[in-house]
Amino acid sequence: MDFEKVISDRYSVRKFEDRHLEKDVIDKILNAGHLAPTGCNFQPQRILVLNTDKSIEKLKDCTKCHFNAPCAFLVCYNKDETWKRPYDGALSAPVD
Repeated sequence: MDFEKVISDRYSVRKFEDRHLEKDVIDKILNAGHLAPTGCNFQPQRILVLNTDKSIEKLKDCTKCHFNAPCAFLVCYNKDETWKRPYDGALSAPVD
């Protein structure tokens, strides 16, 4: 697929059907997230699935950018498992 076409055809979805996702759809999305590359392949991310009315209500308490979606994925990470270079977080990186 042509990268420029992908970029020009993208859009933000802000209207959703009023139904939760099926388990097989969630599993496919999670699998794609787990296949995404990470530094040294450490995979420090944790993907939280919000797919119940109760969890979506909690999300709505945290952000106004929920767009009434019936399902959401929160991507978090464990900073103790994240690959870091010795100079990450420094004001300037060394020049090789």
